[in-house]
Order: sequence, then C-alpha cells, then structure tokens
Amino acid sequence: MAGALGLALGRLATSRAGRRISAGNPRTGGMAAIAMGAVGTVLAILHLATADGGPGTGNGLVGAVVAVPLGLGAVLLGRRALTRSTARTTPSGG
Repeated sequence: MAGALGLALGRLATSRAGRRISAGNPRTGGMAAIAMGAVGTVLAILHLATADGGPGTGNGLVGAVVAVPLGLGAVLLGRRALTRSTARTTPSGG
C-alpha cells in the first residue's frame, strides 16, 4: 500500500513540476514520494524474507512481489520531480 501511495505522490509531483502555476511545492511532493517509495520497498522485501509458504497460500507474497516495483517506481518519479523542480528554479546562464 505504501508503494502505491508513493507512486501516486510521485505522479502528482511530476505533473506539478511541469507547470508554471502549481497548487503545491513539487519538491515537497518529490521528497514525500521518495520516502513513501523507500518505505514501501523495504517493507515489501521484509515481508518477502519472512513469509512462510508460497504464492496462493494467503500470506500475501504476490502482493509483496508487486509492491517492490511500485515502491521503486515511486522513488524514481520522486527523483524526477526533484530534478525537474530544480531545473526550473535554477537561473540559466546567459
């Protein structure tokens, strides 16, 4: 769940970073997406390492396998939002 929330935050942050007039700070959204994505990935890996049985046993292994790329995607989208917001605030030399 944390990975999906981080992915949603990252998507919102990247869409805000591309606009001139935004409803919020894209840097804050990017940092939140990175944090939620990292937490979701760590929790999913921890769940994969400690769960008994295999897929289909009701232990949530398939959900944990899906949560790992969701969390990593959230981290990447958050990083992209931070990069885009920094590029917009940096004055161009010229």
